[in-house]
Amino acid sequence: EFEPSLLRASFQNPYVEYYNFGHDESESLLQRNEGSNAQSILLDDLDDEELSSLSLLFGGVGDGRHAFVTLLDANNQYQSLSEAKQDTFRLHMTLNDISAQLLAKDALVLVLAHELGGAADSVKTALTTADPFNIGLVIYYATLGYAMPPFVYRKMVEHIKRWFTDNTLENFRHTFPWLVVSEDTWEGIVRIMHSWVDPETQYSPNFPSTIEILSPYRPAVGNRGDNVMAGLSSMGAGSELMGDVKAKFDSAMEKKRADIVELSRSTTLTPEIISAAKRALGEEATDEQMRKFLADMVMDQMMEGGPSASLYVSPMDKLFIEQTKCLIPQFGPSDEMKEELSFFVLGENGSSKEEAIKAINKYKSHIREKWVTNPVQLDPFYWSFLNGNKAVDEFNPVQEFPQGFMTPEVISFMSEPPPDILQAKTDEEKEKVFNNNTLAFNLIRYYWHVGRAVSDLSGKTTIEIALGSIISFGDTASDREGNGLPTKYHRITLSNIPDYTGMHSLFVKIAPLLSLKSKSVTPCIQSNCLLNTGLWKSFDDYIFSTSALGYKEAEAVFRLKVADEEPSIWGTATVWEQDGDDDERIGSLPLSHDELRAWLHRLFLSNILPPDRDTNSLIREERASNVNLFLLTLSHCVNHLGMPAHFISSILEDLLKKKILVTKATLSNDSPAPYLGSKDVSKKRFVLSAFQTDLANQTAVFLQNNMLGFRLIDTSFLPTQKASLYELKLSG
Repeated sequence: EFEPSLLRASFQNPYVEYYNFGHDESESLLQRNEGSNAQSILLDDLDDEELSSLSLLFGGVGDGRHAFVTLLDANNQYQSLSEAKQDTFRLHMTLNDISAQLLAKDALVLVLAHELGGAADSVKTALTTADPFNIGLVIYYATLGYAMPPFVYRKMVEHIKRWFTDNTLENFRHTFPWLVVSEDTWEGIVRIMHSWVDPETQYSPNFPSTIEILSPYRPAVGNRGDNVMAGLSSMGAGSELMGDVKAKFDSAMEKKRADIVELSRSTTLTPEIISAAKRALGEEATDEQMRKFLADMVMDQMMEGGPSASLYVSPMDKLFIEQTKCLIPQFGPSDEMKEELSFFVLGENGSSKEEAIKAINKYKSHIREKWVTNPVQLDPFYWSFLNGNKAVDEFNPVQEFPQGFMTPEVISFMSEPPPDILQAKTDEEKEKVFNNNTLAFNLIRYYWHVGRAVSDLSGKTTIEIALGSIISFGDTASDREGNGLPTKYHRITLSNIPDYTGMHSLFVKIAPLLSLKSKSVTPCIQSNCLLNTGLWKSFDDYIFSTSALGYKEAEAVFRLKVADEEPSIWGTATVWEQDGDDDERIGSLPLSHDELRAWLHRLFLSNILPPDRDTNSLIREERASNVNLFLLTLSHCVNHLGMPAHFISSILEDLLKKKILVTKATLSNDSPAPYLGSKDVSKKRFVLSAFQTDLANQTAVFLQNNMLGFRLIDTSFLPTQKASLYELKLSG
């Protein structure tokens, strides 16, 4: 079956980007997005039709954080439903990504979380019993570390072999009926996992040693405010915007400091805090000085990663990664971990930072000699493509896991949340809180809840792992329908995929995946602009870049509506709601014939004549659309938006036949092209002869494969030979 290429290859590389770890805070797709008018999905308010067929699509799912919190949210709501509604409830979640490496990691984590939840009936059991604790350690090191103790790697390989590389898809489906994997996706992720099991023979160039992988790794540590400013600067923000953001940030921090100082007045100072304060201030430190020290310490921790980063990790977590670039081995019930920790001995004055650093540095030589590189963090194809030159991302899991995964929303969905220091009354209770809030313990706590959610929703929820481009996801609708999989979705989230594809492909290829007959849920798509935010002067410019329309015009043409209160490229996400259903789509045209003709001319011209861009620039406009996407746009206009076929075909025939196009469409040579609005007033002339052969060939291919959806009156200018597909194999 013919599948046209819809996007040009990236200037930099075919992988576009590869991150092991995401950038944003977890958000449930059932909840209202901040700054948006789109309503939350409350299961108890849904009618039976919606409750029995809820479907969510996670495009560019990455490390899975948004899918996992959505699962936690669904389970939390499910527990409050009546028995009748629980019987009715069905949820399908599709986790899509173009990277087999990331989906392999997500699949492994889901299986391990399911095992963890099944092996322990409570968080306490998970943290105090060897088998579930060891499963948690595998997730801990596999997802967050670049190196791991040898016994953790051996256990990880055991799990991978048992469930994946030494298994069959048929057996896998029987064991995990809630996890849906197609044959193509299975082959893709198992191929990756074979590399994890035997990295020494599967990676080219050679698989890096622990020293080689850790040497270039720089866990980003710094002041949160400084990191915010650096991030804005990297995205191209101007000095006026940065000054405004900094003023607001400083004001918020001062208010937070005042709140903490007030809270510290009623807090009992623990022996640990008193000892730390006297070491820093001297033995004569007063009670007031020590309370100010406590407030400053809390503020410093917040500035180094937010409130979650300060609450849900220990000082030793931070100190260890700063000194070794590795995750600290967590003491627990595992005999193997006890043996590992025999090499890491703190002195009698273990609470002293100087003593701790001394012990860590002594242990560092053991790490370099005995620990192994974590292959789960290295995509073998990306490693080969870049010839081993980019192995690591500069993320700091001690800051970023709590900040991204342990948000207040996530905590609210947990049946057994982390202990809260504000609820501790006695010194003994406070010490227990500190001891239980380590990165490893809270990661195990988090994935135990994910595993329990899978078990609690067994028979009610299916999680689909789908490998491939989200842009072509809808092309398999007939196969999906035959396999009982959803072809329409109530909610779709795309992360920052439009950074690479542009918004136009989203309107044409992804918006049609929205459920069209929803009664109690308003279907919507959300995405964000992350990498090149500072390029755009306005939201109109951002949408115009690839769609050749302003956002209000795009709303009218594509029957979508921006749900955000103030749409902005600087927001966390933009939410596009479906506006109307099938019956309402065949109505009056959203633009006049002249306006539609000028738009389609402008769209075609911007595809074939994109402006010059700096290939070496980190911040640049991506103009990925090609002639095939233009043809699909024409098909979309007729078959999905209800525009007259004869009118759309006349536009295509003009582009195919006329050597000189006379049009009101204006073409900008700037990048990014500014939104032109009503500037298309005078007629211009464009010579198209250099591009008509390609357009004619592609049109013929579309017609031969019944992809255009409408007929041309005159086909004499199209090639008559049947198109064939050829494969050219090159070898070095």
